[in-house]
Amino acid sequence: MMFRTLIELDEIQQILISVIAISFAFTLVFAHIDGLMQYPKEFAVFMVLSLVTIGSGFILHEMSHKLVAVYYGAYAKFRMWTQGLIFMLAVSLFGVLFAAPGAVYIYSRNITVKQNAVISLAGPAMNIFLMCFFLALHFLDIVKPFYFSFLYGVTFPNVIEGGAIDVWYFGAFINLILGLFNMIPAFPLDGSKIMAWNKPVWFGITAVMLVLGAVLFSPMLVIPWVFFLIILWLFSKMLFG
Repeated sequence: MMFRTLIELDEIQQILISVIAISFAFTLVFAHIDGLMQYPKEFAVFMVLSLVTIGSGFILHEMSHKLVAVYYGAYAKFRMWTQGLIFMLAVSLFGVLFAAPGAVYIYSRNITVKQNAVISLAGPAMNIFLMCFFLALHFLDIVKPFYFSFLYGVTFPNVIEGGAIDVWYFGAFINLILGLFNMIPAFPLDGSKIMAWNKPVWFGITAVMLVLGAVLFSPMLVIPWVFFLIILWLFSKMLFG
């Protein structure tokens, strides 16, 4: 009964559509349309890996927001953003991932600035937890690397090399990226609410995540993050003030 109250039927449907869409878009970014046409079976396998890694990271990130919001007495519901979903699929054809198929909307008149920040922080915190979980699976060496024909020429240190993808390390990498992206202090991203509440907390958590990314994956990870921070912050100022 509690589960039915917490997650509504139409919400489940929108979550499933969003997860499949973001996983397909993500796979298309790596495989391109040629990979889909030439290697459909490999594309399908990579799609499953995307569902396990980015799909789980995205939806558990959003559900973390919802659970904490409900804990604070707010009404929270995941809503699919149809225009964003269509735009995400369209730009993925050109190798760009715009991961915005939907979000959790929170309705309450009594949420404080601190509570709003804690709700926002729950998403990136879940991504960090999942990163650690996937790293643990990586070190247990349960699954051997998968090889994909369309990944030759694509290289990410420790993640994709010579067409081989380390699944669990890949999952850790994706969740760190999701967490870091959402920590950008540009409205409506999570980082904007955390910084509005407590700047030292935002700086501390973001610094730890950037250091983890530099050590576990590549120091070059910091450069695109700073670039997105500047661009999104400027857009946020222009659109929302």
